[in-house]
Amino acid sequence: MTGIPSSLSPIQLHNRLNRPVWIGFKLTRRGKRQLVLLSAGSESGAQLSKNFETFVGQIVREFKLDPKQTDFIELRQEPLKEGQANSWFRWHAHWVGSAPMECKVDPVTSEAARSYLEDVLVRSSAAA
Repeated sequence: MTGIPSSLSPIQLHNRLNRPVWIGFKLTRRGKRQLVLLSAGSESGAQLSKNFETFVGQIVREFKLDPKQTDFIELRQEPLKEGQANSWFRWHAHWVGSAPMECKVDPVTSEAARSYLEDVLVRSSAAA
């Protein structure tokens, strides 16, 4: 569970090799929309780029989420000389029931969106 930001809750999932791994997780809601923040921390078996489909399928089923009403955001923390910088990535998928297909990721570049995500990260109960 190393490297998971303290503002995210550790959750154990199974990676694509069916090995248990810990990732950072935070679910926030506003109305019908949900925002799921995820962070792999420094555990190599939890890499989101290799396991996104597997992880979010488990999350959607476990928390009974409507994937079409849910945004999945990955937080990557990069060490710097003066602390850490957060990089944000939005994941997209075509959903067939609770199974994500054709997944892709885009960096969050808008300053307003990045600021909002930073705020959600530190709030104890945030709205999506």
